[in-house]
Amino acid sequence: MTDKELIRKVHSGDRKAFSLIAERYYDEIYRFCRYYTGHEEDAYDITQEVFLRFIKYADSYRHRNLKGYLLMIARNLCRDYFFHKTEILQLEAVPDHGEYDKAIEELADQLHLQKILMELPDQQKEVIVLKTIGELKFREIAQITGCNLSTVKSRYRIGIAAVKKRMEDEDEKKG
Repeated sequence: MTDKELIRKVHSGDRKAFSLIAERYYDEIYRFCRYYTGHEEDAYDITQEVFLRFIKYADSYRHRNLKGYLLMIARNLCRDYFFHKTEILQLEAVPDHGEYDKAIEELADQLHLQKILMELPDQQKEVIVLKTIGELKFREIAQITGCNLSTVKSRYRIGIAAVKKRMEDEDEKKG
């Protein structure tokens, strides 16, 4: 069933259509929120809130791109998260000691990349996250952010270049 058909069913009051939409997009929205926030539990809560808001305002949904619309809600909620969040990120212990070193190294790499991304201007960070984590096309990102296509591409290119430069600079300092 297409998104368009699901939305028609939602507008006609079919509650099962909400479940189908959640099943289809939950993992992608969660992954986006997880990457954006860097915190598993908060990403779970935000993802739940995305679908609650979608249900609450489904009657007014008129967009063409359902995934993009859900990601736009997620983006706004993640921004709110950073605005209101005051806790320090807590790392969870890795239960299997044999995998401990590998897991710590992967977590450190992920946190390092997130730290670099968080230092970028919000507009660049947003485009990079929507493109790489949300797996959206530049046209979809332009619709979500309200920017023209060339601006989105430029923000992506400049942001990626800044990340690469920062990583190269850090490698030079190490070696």
